[in-house]
Amino acid sequence: MNSLCTPPDQSAYATGRMAREGDRLFRPGGLELTARAVALASLGAGATVLDLGCGSGDSVRYLCTLGIDAIGIDLRSGIGKEPEHGLPLRAHVVARAEDLPFPDGSVDGVLAECSLSVMQDRECVLTECSRVLRNGGHLMITDLYARQPDAIAQVRALKRSCVSGMIVREELEAALARHGFTLDHWEDHSQALRECAARFILEHGSLQGLWNCDAETASTEDISGAMRAVRAGYFLLIATRNRRSQRHKGTDYE
Repeated sequence: MNSLCTPPDQSAYATGRMAREGDRLFRPGGLELTARAVALASLGAGATVLDLGCGSGDSVRYLCTLGIDAIGIDLRSGIGKEPEHGLPLRAHVVARAEDLPFPDGSVDGVLAECSLSVMQDRECVLTECSRVLRNGGHLMITDLYARQPDAIAQVRALKRSCVSGMIVREELEAALARHGFTLDHWEDHSQALRECAARFILEHGSLQGLWNCDAETASTEDISGAMRAVRAGYFLLIATRNRRSQRHKGTDYE
């Protein structure tokens, strides 16, 4: 994924894998939430879906089992190796979400799981999502959000933690509207985040390694305190691209 966190050892949240256990998916809600998103967006066999920040490709493999033409997008090139228990990736493209190598209006859905909040230029990413989606196509997002946004400055101050770009709902909804999206569904799945954190503590004894990307600049205690202050939650969002025309890179299109 296009991450604000760039040290060699990324956090478990950033990679979507359990620390030191690279064959295990670690994401709030897991593939059950992926299935929920696809069902709400009414995407099925024959649809083309991009998975932004696809990581090790778990969601791509799952979407392929539904007959969806799933394409994983990630900055890392070594993610498409087939695990013994999985299906081969239908496609894997090394690219930035801010500059997707796909034609205008060419895909039916864009999926961003735990990735939008860690991307460097969220506005540019949403511009690209709007551009590549066909009219009536769907954007599906699951991510962290601040249930107490008045305290978001404490999270923003954690420059080298994967939580520093946490979503503020009102800001995201305004950005979606600017980019020609209509919000269809917003669901709170904060219980999945709590269960994910509890699982990590059970297996590792603490939350160290879950959120930290640079322990020298942000301690686990600093991050935990900021997460409590904003009442960190987790959401699922479905939005539909409905703008009839848009200018992108000097070109008008329908």
